Amino acid sequence: MRALKGFVRRSGPCLLVAIAGLLGPAPASSASDAASVLEVTGMTFVHSRGSDRELTLRARYALLWPDSDIAKLEDVQVVVTNAAGKDRHFEMSCDRVDLDIESNNFKAEGNVQGVTSDGRRYSAPWVQYEREAGLLSSDAPVVLVDDAGTFRGDGFRYLIREGRFRLLGNVSVVQTP
Repeated sequence: MRALKGFVRRSGPCLLVAIAGLLGPAPASSASDAASVLEVTGMTFVHSRGSDRELTLRARYALLWPDSDIAKLEDVQVVVTNAAGKDRHFEMSCDRVDLDIESNNFKAEGNVQGVTSDGRRYSAPWVQYEREAGLLSSDAPVVLVDDAGTFRGDGFRYLIREGRFRLLGNVSVVQTP
């Protein structure tokens, strides 16, 4: 086992930083597959423009493919801010994230729980984030809680730059006893 003081990968304006222990190659079906995958504990991924952080993902565990732009993260905390309007953002936790390091797009799965900058809370089985579009979305059942109440829908679209959250299909109000 080798210690990893700091693993840094630069790809365009993003910076990937892994701090903690490098566990070595992940189990794979062949020796060539094993050599191309890194297992990392305690990883932080940061995408920034200038001094503004736009995307921060912290993971307890990650698999990294150094020759590709793919990272698979587990036990993840996410913070996304809109650099143009720093007051618009969302935070989220989930079990897993598949991250495209080049585009900074990701799909989060498993126990997705989040909150928008204005305090709306959402939960869904999975969500996806498209950085260029400034869009967080899902076509899976979602629960949204805000000042007006608790709502269910068949999915949602959250336009980060506008701070607009829209529930999709079969929207209903959840009444509390």
